[in-house]
Amino acid sequence: MKNIYKYKDATWIDLVKPTAEEVDEVARDYNLSGTVAAGLLSPTSRHIVEFGPRHAYLVLHFPAFKDDNGGDAAFELDFVIGDNYLITARYAKIEAFDKHITSLDENGLSKQPEHARNVLFFGLLRELVANFEHKLSKIDHWTRDIEKNMFDGKESRTIFELSEASRHLIDFRKITAVYPDALEALEMEGQKEFGKEFSDFSEEISTSFHKARLKMDMLADAVRELRETNDSILSVKQNNSTQLVAVITLLTDVVVGAVLIYLAVHH
Repeated sequence: MKNIYKYKDATWIDLVKPTAEEVDEVARDYNLSGTVAAGLLSPTSRHIVEFGPRHAYLVLHFPAFKDDNGGDAAFELDFVIGDNYLITARYAKIEAFDKHITSLDENGLSKQPEHARNVLFFGLLRELVANFEHKLSKIDHWTRDIEKNMFDGKESRTIFELSEASRHLIDFRKITAVYPDALEALEMEGQKEFGKEFSDFSEEISTSFHKARLKMDMLADAVRELRETNDSILSVKQNNSTQLVAVITLLTDVVVGAVLIYLAVHH
């Protein structure tokens, strides 16, 4: 499916699970290379940041909860950025897109870009950052609930919840590991191709992602500490249970012995 949006003098073509015919048409209209066209047509596991004459081609992967994205830990977005156009290709419904389309003039950036293309591109990236931050906030609230349950005597259940939270954070960390290099390349090369405003907003997005990654690292540390605490609580309870069983066994042996002695004496 191909959606076309206009904003001032810029055009945004959003391809959703595109067909070969749709990609061929866009490639002809915007003079895209065969390599870029092939990349738009199907997903790839690689992150890509490439610049050509008056355009940039990016492939980035963004974290997703597996239960929210058909079982995948990430979703892919392809971007082709030109002087007055933005082309995106995606292979699933993405909430951030719907929000950005309906609020182009309220995009969460520090200021409104002068270039209409920058409104489209950086506004979308800022919405994707916000979506990532929201996922981290969900994990933050989740870990607080886990901590409460842990000290309410539900530590056996929290073992599995801590493992699940840890798994999400490990996935997030792997997916976002390339962001610093990718966004730095976008900032440096973008200034050469598209000017200072493009570079400035690249830096702003990079800073936003950096803050989100710091929060992610803090959450990972918190989950690790909660797991250690949970293990300690379980260990203490298991030791207490073992000691109780030993005492009961000893008392049982004493009582049985006393009964046997009594019976032997009186018979």
